[in-house]
Amino acid sequence: MKRARRAAQGVLASRFLRESTTLQAASLIKAGCGLLSSVVLAVTLGALEQSVFYLATSAYALLWTLLNLGVGPIATMHIAKEARGGGGARLVGWMGVSLRISFGLALIGVALAGAVFGLLGAGALDGAAGLFDGEGLRVLGLSALLALSPLFEAPRNIFVAGLQGERRMLDVSRVEVGQEAARLAFVTFGALVTGDALGPTVGMLLGSLVGGALAFDAYGRARRAEDSHLPRVRDALRSREIRTGHAVREGVKVGLVRNVDSLGTETIPSLLVGQLGDRTWVTYLRIALRFGSLLRILVVGINRTALPALAALAHVKDVAALRRTYWRASLLSGATVTAGLALLVPLLPVPLRLLYPGDFQEPVYTLVLILVPGFAIASFSVANDVFYLVTQQLRVALVISAIGLAANVAITASCVVVWPRTGAAIGLSIACLWSLVHMGYAGQWLRRHAGVAAPGVAG
Repeated sequence: MKRARRAAQGVLASRFLRESTTLQAASLIKAGCGLLSSVVLAVTLGALEQSVFYLATSAYALLWTLLNLGVGPIATMHIAKEARGGGGARLVGWMGVSLRISFGLALIGVALAGAVFGLLGAGALDGAAGLFDGEGLRVLGLSALLALSPLFEAPRNIFVAGLQGERRMLDVSRVEVGQEAARLAFVTFGALVTGDALGPTVGMLLGSLVGGALAFDAYGRARRAEDSHLPRVRDALRSREIRTGHAVREGVKVGLVRNVDSLGTETIPSLLVGQLGDRTWVTYLRIALRFGSLLRILVVGINRTALPALAALAHVKDVAALRRTYWRASLLSGATVTAGLALLVPLLPVPLRLLYPGDFQEPVYTLVLILVPGFAIASFSVANDVFYLVTQQLRVALVISAIGLAANVAITASCVVVWPRTGAAIGLSIACLWSLVHMGYAGQWLRRHAGVAAPGVAG
């Protein structure tokens, strides 16, 4: 009994738990802001017009995925490793190369979006693109406008990566909560002013600008702390310690793994419903996913705390501690979300009745019930991408993810054709089973390298 009590006290006193709790609280507030945003849009725009906004964000996300490298996670990992060693030129170099790559890709994304969405719109007007009706043309226009988002988001992503690498999770939380609150305010104001999807789209962009400003301020204050190794921005931009090609190669692997998963869980299902199913149900699906995010977002804190923690362990090649931290994060996230789902589902009709118009309530609740098994299964895989990153197994992750994406898109598309309204949720819930493959590989790798300083661990 005493041993168990001491163990429990050790867990509660651990830095990992404190930091993950801080990020979880911030993530819950962010999810709440996102949910309130969906309520405002439901009341002011209605399901069909709201679906135009959601389809625009999905179309933009599909295009941006092709360019979105994993610069943030890579920068976080290397900054955490260098900070553990006392900082130095390489830490400055990783900040600098990450800033240059992020802004460069954002500019390319703006140009590419203008070209792609412009050509599609011109083809639709000429009658060559029969997939796009009047609403489809508006989706294309709003998607092109949203392509400015990466340019506004770049400073926030990299400055937050620096803060996260030094494990300043309270600063990270303040930035992200501040941005989400600003985004909620701007989206609400935009919807009330325009009465269509244009207002919320502009609100999203303004929220991104605020997030960048908050991140810049938080980074400057953290850099002036006595124990900080973070460099001045101009020193980072001047540094050529890390070659751009090397950072891009690492980022491509991380970006592909993360983007493949995000495509299969939200972007592609929304687009499939918009083209193959009942377009109004895009709105109901995204709201159902929002409710799931209230629970799944809790594990974001665990994931983002696990990255610098596991990176530091990988730096000293402590595979035994790496294994303990991986399974602790996985089990903690899974238990948290599964318990939350057990509480949420019976109570969900109450907030639905209080928050949403009558025609939203039954469709959203139906989709949540379908998605619940998938949410529970996927919640145990929170540390998978971090594991692949710090153990340099990203090629394996990419192969597993690519196979899973192909199968899951085929399953989801088939389900949407058979069930135009609920098919995407059914396909998504089935798709979550693929996360068990990632966990199986991680478990096998950790067993094989147990008790040794594994050469595959990032040094």
